[in-house]
Amino acid sequence: MNAKDRKTVLRVHWAWNNEKEESWLARMARDGWHLTAPRGFFYRFEKGEPADVVYRMDYQSPGKFERKDYLGLFKDAGWEHIGEFSNWYYFRTKAGDGPAPEIHTDPESKIAMYRRLLGLLAIITVVVWAPLVTSIGDHRHPHGLWHTIRGIQVAALFLMVYAVVRIALKIGRIKKNRRQQESK
Repeated sequence: MNAKDRKTVLRVHWAWNNEKEESWLARMARDGWHLTAPRGFFYRFEKGEPADVVYRMDYQSPGKFERKDYLGLFKDAGWEHIGEFSNWYYFRTKAGDGPAPEIHTDPESKIAMYRRLLGLLAIITVVVWAPLVTSIGDHRHPHGLWHTIRGIQVAALFLMVYAVVRIALKIGRIKKNRRQQESK
């Protein structure tokens, strides 16, 4: 395979928007670009025959011994494991005639995935927030690089809080949809 049959695409993936990312990956496959390796914000693709496939992403942190069982469940259900990055697992399967298959077939499993994400974001937020709070009023470094670092910390903190809010709202929508389905 030559270089023109491979490409790497830089794309920011927001945790609360994984459905959008899955749709984009499916469009890439319909255009003949098939995901071979997700690496953070970088996606590696290989050129091939256009295909109608469904991509799904799952946020999981299985232990060493559970990982084999976890991936085995997906394989048994017809999903191909494409790769993973930072506890995001990428799967694909051929699209059928009906609705696109889901890996989270019930609201509880989808809520559990987003709660795992919230746990990680809570830890990251504390890691970003703690040094910021402990340095309030510290004037030993009055300018220059110190202000830049503080600015980056503040921006990261706002992004983390925004992400937590977006994911919490997503969990709320899933719960609301579940209640509506149960009342029918």
